[in-house]
Amino acid sequence: MSELTPEEVEKLEAEANQSENKDEKPVVLGSYPPPPPREPMSKLQSIAMKIAIGGAILCPLWFVIAALGVKYGLWSIGTGLVKMSFQMGPILLIAVAVICLVSLIIQLLKPPRRGSILVVIALLVPVFMLGHLKQTGDDVAGLPPIHDVQTDWTNPIQFPQALLDERKANNWNPVLDNPVVPESAAGRWPNAVGKYVKDLQAAAYQDFNLRPQLFEVKPEITIEAVVEVANKNNWDVVSVNREAGVIHATYTSPWYGFVDDIVITVEKQGQIGSRVNARSVSRIGLSDMGANATRLKHFVDDLNLMMK
Repeated sequence: MSELTPEEVEKLEAEANQSENKDEKPVVLGSYPPPPPREPMSKLQSIAMKIAIGGAILCPLWFVIAALGVKYGLWSIGTGLVKMSFQMGPILLIAVAVICLVSLIIQLLKPPRRGSILVVIALLVPVFMLGHLKQTGDDVAGLPPIHDVQTDWTNPIQFPQALLDERKANNWNPVLDNPVVPESAAGRWPNAVGKYVKDLQAAAYQDFNLRPQLFEVKPEITIEAVVEVANKNNWDVVSVNREAGVIHATYTSPWYGFVDDIVITVEKQGQIGSRVNARSVSRIGLSDMGANATRLKHFVDDLNLMMK
């Protein structure tokens, strides 16, 4: 038998290699083996996570319901603001925070722990809202219990008689020339009872520029500027008496629907000048939480900017 030539040996080796590799699957670039199946959460972990998330959703929903209930007349301000928001609200937030903490412990006790991230996010909701509620309470306690603010208490603005009659018929806050803090404020502000509102306003808002505004412009022009500023600040202009120089507007808060009456007077000052005064009075509630003073400050600032 003759010896194989080198070419024949190479051919036989190639055929042998081809025979060995014919059962191997081709490798496709970019393909990876499927990931191992995820370990399912235990029933307790799943239930605890869902309860925590549900509680986090309930927290803001509770306060929205409390506010809109007052706005649409479903219950009184005492129920919606005092009881639901400031009394029951913190209890709800603390309870949900505790539930979230328990749920977080359940998630971390055994794998899989992937639900812990959602529970931490849920926990942040009541914690953040508790902090905000406490800050609001501290702010209210630091403000005077007044709801009537104006730029000149030496010459109080007189509301139109029709508006006074409407306020009286609906048992809204009275509009007085020199009001004092009533006895009903004794619970939260015992030291303020019997004090004059004008003195409390002066002490609390001394940097707000709440004083008569003088302009070297005819009253007719100033009245138009006042109306424009009122519209810019989202007030509802009820009436404009250009002859008397009296503008009546209202502002309605977006959540609770609190309505404040604003009356602005424009009087002639000297030969060509004008003098502007403003008064803002809440219809309900003891403390306005600084809303009326802040509103008049913005009005004064905007009017001065426009009249430059």
